[in-house]
Order: sequence, then C-alpha cells, then structure tokens
Amino acid sequence: MDWPVCFPAEMSVGTISVRSYDPADAAELFESLADERVWEHMSRPVPADAAALDEVIRSRLADGYRVTFTVRQGGHAVGITSVLFDPHDPAGAEVGGTLLGPGAWGTGVNPEVKRLLLAMIFRHGAQWVQLRTDERNGRSAAAIRKLGATDLGIRQEHLVRRDGTCRQSRIFRLDRPGSSMPA
Repeated sequence: MDWPVCFPAEMSVGTISVRSYDPADAAELFESLADERVWEHMSRPVPADAAALDEVIRSRLADGYRVTFTVRQGGHAVGITSVLFDPHDPAGAEVGGTLLGPGAWGTGVNPEVKRLLLAMIFRHGAQWVQLRTDERNGRSAAAIRKLGATDLGIRQEHLVRRDGTCRQSRIFRLDRPGSSMPA
C-alpha cells in the first residue's frame, strides 16, 4: 500500500463530508464531542476545552502514521475519524479513532464516512482494512458488521479504560474487493 495516502482535500457524499483535521476545527468539534457518552469507551477523559482536544488530536499525528479527518454533516463538525498505517504490516491500514457526537448517531454519517475512506484506501493499494472497537461497544460493533466486515474476535489491548479495567478490542477486517485473501 502506498503511504502516505494522498487523500483529496475534501471527500463528500450528500451532506456528509470529511477533510483533513485543521486545528481551526477544534472549537466546533469540542462542542460536538462534549457529551460524556462519546468518550465512554476511551481511555482518556473528556478534554476540558478545545485546546485540550486539539492537543490530543495533534499528538496522535506526530509519528506520521495517522491521518485524522473532521467529519461534517450539513456543514457542521460532528466528529473525527482516522486512518492509521503500520509500517510493519504495510499491506493494509486501519480506520479508527472515530468519535461522533450523539446528534450524528443513527443518521447514516458513520457508514458513509467509512465508505469514502475505504474506497480511497483500497484505491491506494491496500489489501485489507482493519477496524476495531471496545468489546463493550455493541453499537459500534453492529455498525462495523453492517459494512460487511469479518469479525476476527477479541484481543487484549494495552490500554486501560477510565474505570481501571484493561480494554479488550473486537477486531474486524474488510478485504480488498475482489480479493481472495483469507481474513
């Protein structure tokens, strides 16, 4: 797979769009993601303000193996999502780190965003794309299954949830369309 993927400045379908994260998006994103439920399955607390949210996002971009996008619906920032690349496993990528405000839940935003990103990742030569969610996040797992992903099971993570328990992730995989690669 070619990395870094040269994503278009903006990708959209209907009223839903994604574009590379810009620190100028932080204030609007902070408002969209301020609900405690958004952060329920994360290892970190809800950021205290827009500057703290920006710091979290930008710190994860530092190694060059992640691209983060601002997700918009009807022109309003409703969340973020990322594409991650592992140089030790260059045949594929991961789509993850998705946080959407509750107003976007169940509206079709998430699957449309995932389809836009998946199409671009496969166009750049990925043989597979991995998605993961906290084993407790049934809503997210159901959404990933609707994309046609194969459930590969549970994996213990090194992350510690805010409640002190070790996170276990449910791992999913989508193979390149037309590929005969095993899951």
